[in-house]
Parts: sequence; structure tokens; C-alpha cells
Amino acid sequence: MFEFLRRSSPLWRHASFNRLWAAQALSAFGNRITRTALPIIAVTILSAGPVEAAILAALSLAPVILSGLFGGGFVERSNKLRLMVAMDLIRFTAVIAAPIAWYFQALSFPLLCILAAVCGLASALFANADVSILPRLVGKDQLVEANSRLQSTESIAELTGPGVAGVLIDLLTAPVAIIVDAMTFLWSAFWLFRIPKEAGSASELAKVETMEQAARPSAIAALRDDFVIGFRAIAQRPPLIATALSVGVFYLTAGAFGALYTIFMLRDLGLSPSFMGIIISVGGASALLGSLTARPLAKRVGFGPAIVLGFAIALTGMLMLIPAAYAGPWSPVFMVAQQLFGDAGFMIFVILSTSLSQKLLPEHEIARANAFNQVISGIAMTASIVGAGAIAEAIGVRTTIVWASALGALGLVPLLTPALLRMREEPAHAAEGQMAD
Repeated sequence: MFEFLRRSSPLWRHASFNRLWAAQALSAFGNRITRTALPIIAVTILSAGPVEAAILAALSLAPVILSGLFGGGFVERSNKLRLMVAMDLIRFTAVIAAPIAWYFQALSFPLLCILAAVCGLASALFANADVSILPRLVGKDQLVEANSRLQSTESIAELTGPGVAGVLIDLLTAPVAIIVDAMTFLWSAFWLFRIPKEAGSASELAKVETMEQAARPSAIAALRDDFVIGFRAIAQRPPLIATALSVGVFYLTAGAFGALYTIFMLRDLGLSPSFMGIIISVGGASALLGSLTARPLAKRVGFGPAIVLGFAIALTGMLMLIPAAYAGPWSPVFMVAQQLFGDAGFMIFVILSTSLSQKLLPEHEIARANAFNQVISGIAMTASIVGAGAIAEAIGVRTTIVWASALGALGLVPLLTPALLRMREEPAHAAEGQMAD
């Protein structure tokens, strides 16, 4: 289970990967503080209702669509490391603006929405560059191990961050607590800047495409071509079609949780911010277990079946929300179970499906394929969030959560395809150059 932590692993001696890992470690922790604090600021300080909470969540995620539509080729042709540093600095500015505005009594719901949107766009571009740079940085043979390490850090942050966030919010107020997150973006930028910039440079094919697109009369045509390349990269590979459809269906219902989760926990279940943070932290421990078991599970049951199994476990967690909504004093028990199953299963799915796309796609297509996935998931998530806010106003937060949980099970259907179920071995990859270290 702990194979990727063995001291003999070459990743321990990979200086550039370890800098990337260091950049992510503290930033992932800080992100949990802001993710927990922003909805609490909206609900407790600005008296936001279900519709306002849905709008805030939607504006945090809608920029993913813009990033996917217009940013895939941009990321592919950019120096990804320098782009990630720039996005860290933008996120620092956006996050630190909230407590400053609060201190001067200028914080408002529209301003909070603008800051959330800016952070969302910068995070989407950062995430695309992060996924795209890894195959060149470590080589495709080390991808599952590298993804497991990075995701284990995210899991530890999920384990500790929300609990600490809840305590900090109770002691210092939510606006002050997110100053911690702002500082972590500077930490991340520092370590990323120390990685040789050549590791983030565009591939030779991407450079050729840049010159070809520059000769075209229409920028719209260039953007269209980028999107088509991303679509074809997925459409030509049945396993990637299955995972893309599954994520799209899942997010079409899961967005309701992003919009209503805080209100459901604080108002419907009557939990405190500290207790809510503790429950979320349970999911971090579960996600860490998922990151540790992803590769051994793939070796035991097969790479494709492990992806399907991980998603099925995640759905078990989602369905735990149905009894939680009506279990009275036992609701927190089911919320803990939801975190245990949901986070472990989804972590397995994320690690293996991300590694799958990085292995099957050539370097010059990864960012654009990821951008296409961002568009699909972003549209599904935004529609789910906006719809959940309006539905919750009509039928209540509790009932909306229950229906979203039940419909989320449909996300398993696209994965039940021979392209994944018959994939026993970790897939091979096209031979490409890698960044040695």
C-alpha cells in the first residue's frame, strides 16, 4: 500500500518534482481554509440565502468553462511553470483583497463574487498547466506514483485544513482566517520559480502550431482549432470518452453539494463551523487512504476495473447523504460515512483516470484535452449549482440534496464499458522526451 513512499523511489531524488511537491503542500492546506471560509462569510456575515450561496459557488466554478474554451491552446503554447507562478500571484491578490475589504467595512456580496470568479479562473489555468507539465517533468513511467504523491498531499490538506479552518474561523472570524491561504500562494510561487523554466516550455509540435495559428486571419479560428484538437484527442480514445462522460454526469448533480453543503450543515443539521470542519477532515483521512491504495488496487483488480470501482465507492458515499438528511441526531454519523466512502473512492478515480489520460495522450494534446474536459465539467457543475439554488428555494435544501444524491448514481453508467472493464494492465504510452533531472 505504501509503495510510492519507499525511499528507493527515484522521485525522492528528483529535485524539480520535489519543488513542485513543496509548492503544492502548503498551498493545498491554505486552499481548504478559503474554500471553507468564503461560503461561511457569505452565510454568516453577508446573510446569504440558498440563491446567493448558489451564485457564489457558480461564479467560483464558471471560469473553468472560460479556461476550457479559450485557455487550452494558450496553456499548451505557454511556459507552463511561469504561467503557474503568475496564477499564484493573481490568486494571492484576489484572496488578500477579501480581508482588507472586510477590515475597511467595504466587503459586499458582489465583491465576494468577483474575487471568487478571479480565483476560479486563475485556479483553472493553474490546474491545466499542472496536469500538462507532469509527464515531461517526471516521465510517463512515473506518472501514477507522482500523481499519488501529489494527491496524497491534497488528502492530508483535506484532513487537517477544514478542521483548522473551522477553529480559526471560530477564533479569528472567517475574513482573518483566509489571510493564511493568501500567504500560501506566495510560498507556491517561490518553489515553482525555482524549477528550471525549460521544464515548462511548450513542446515542439505546440511551437509549430503556434506559428501556423499566427498566420491565420482569425483568432476565433485558432481557438476553434484548439477546442477541436482537444475533442478529437478524447473522442479517438474510448477509455477517455468513458471517464469524460462519467465526470460530466457526476458534476451535473454534484454541483448541488458545492452550492448547498454549507447551508445544509450549518442550518438544516445545526452544526457549528468547527464540527463541520471536523467532518470534512474525516474525508481528508479517507482521501489519503484512497491515494495510498490507488496503484495497489489497480495492480490487483486491473487498471480499468480499479477506475470503475473507485467511482462506485464514491457513489456509495454520495448516497449516504440521503439517510443523513432524515436521521435526526444520527445525521452526523451518516455525514462522516459520506466523507469516508466518497473521498476515498473519488481519490482512487481521480489518480487513475488522470494518469490514464496523461499516458494515452501525446504531450502536445494534454492541455487541450484537459481544457475540453474543463468545459464539460464546468458547464455541468455551473448548471447544477444554479439549478440547485432555484430548486432549493422552491422545495428546500434538504430535499434538493436528497434528489441530487440519487441522480448522481447515473455517473457510473458510462464507465461500464469494455474499454475500461477489460483494461487489466497499466496502459502503454507513445515514446516522447521527458525532462531529466
